Amino acid sequence: MAIKNDHSLQTALIKAYKNYTLKKGKTPKTIEKLTAFAGKDFSDFKSAFKTMEELELALVLRYFKKINATLSADENVKKLSRKELHLAMLYMLVEKVEKDQIFLEVFIHQKRKDPGFIAKLNMLLSRQEYLIFKTSGKLTEMLENVKVNPKKTAIINHAMSVILFYLNDVSEECQDTDAFIEKTTDLLFKLSDTSTLSSIFDLGKFLYQRKKTGFNWE
Repeated sequence: MAIKNDHSLQTALIKAYKNYTLKKGKTPKTIEKLTAFAGKDFSDFKSAFKTMEELELALVLRYFKKINATLSADENVKKLSRKELHLAMLYMLVEKVEKDQIFLEVFIHQKRKDPGFIAKLNMLLSRQEYLIFKTSGKLTEMLENVKVNPKKTAIINHAMSVILFYLNDVSEECQDTDAFIEKTTDLLFKLSDTSTLSSIFDLGKFLYQRKKTGFNWE
């Protein structure tokens, strides 16, 4: 999904999209409604985004871009383990979601009904070469040749699940969200780093290579 580069106009339109949603209690459904609210014209929108969906994708992507920029600029991040970096990303994500909570409650409620949008968002996020999404290890190495990265997908899906959990958390000071982050992160990294899982993929790689060299299992 190609995003155009007029960043100042993109920022203005994304801000207008959020303000429209907060004022109307629903997201703008057409470019015309958004531009009229923002005091822009159709050509302004088209110089920043191709479609309304592209704006919406860019809106979500910006949360992760800002977190990635902040963490990438911190020298102490180099000392963190992969799990610690993931936790840092999640807690920063919750802080950003908290600031936009009312908007996101409306936005996500509507977008969850659109599986096409969710699929495109996951694809867009998976293509980003962000520090917060980087993975390593035997599993990543085994699948890099087929352009599949289940660890990266798991990290992205986990981040999205944290957003959903936080928006529905009614516990005091969102203590349940903290517990959810800690427990699910622990489970995620145990599953992704388990020797059993690596052994399964190692076996799959072995069998695939033998098939390529002429061994026929049929």
